[in-house]
Amino acid sequence: MSLFKKKPVPLESGGLTRRQAMALSPVASRDVRAAETPSGVVQLSLPVAVRPALAGLARRFGLWDGKVLRKTVELDAMGSAVWRLIDGKRSAGEIAADLARRYNLDAREAEMAVAEFLRLLGRRGAIAVVGREGEEEGGMPPAAGGNPF
Repeated sequence: MSLFKKKPVPLESGGLTRRQAMALSPVASRDVRAAETPSGVVQLSLPVAVRPALAGLARRFGLWDGKVLRKTVELDAMGSAVWRLIDGKRSAGEIAADLARRYNLDAREAEMAVAEFLRLLGRRGAIAVVGREGEEEGGMPPAAGGNPF
């Protein structure tokens, strides 16, 4: 008996294929504020959710006034380049192709980097993804049902 066995993959995972995920277009959230620094990189200001139990304690002790807390994240050069391409019109695949061309990367490597970066932004609530106009999407939209990246 091996300690490190792979778990069986469910037959129908309900996820998207790589091609379907790369066809989706990322859109910046309206709650995110982006500013460019003098060095040319992008700083994102993201709202941070406060857990209700901690919010109650913080209010009782006068540490929090109920305003939305924001976290600032500074992107690197590649992240800034990707952020500038997020407009709701370009698909993730088009962004990856542009990144591959700009930084002389392999197409697959650029797709993986963009997918992981978009997944991270999606978890933080900085972006949502939408399907192309005219294409049918089955079920719940990706932004409401979870990030497909």
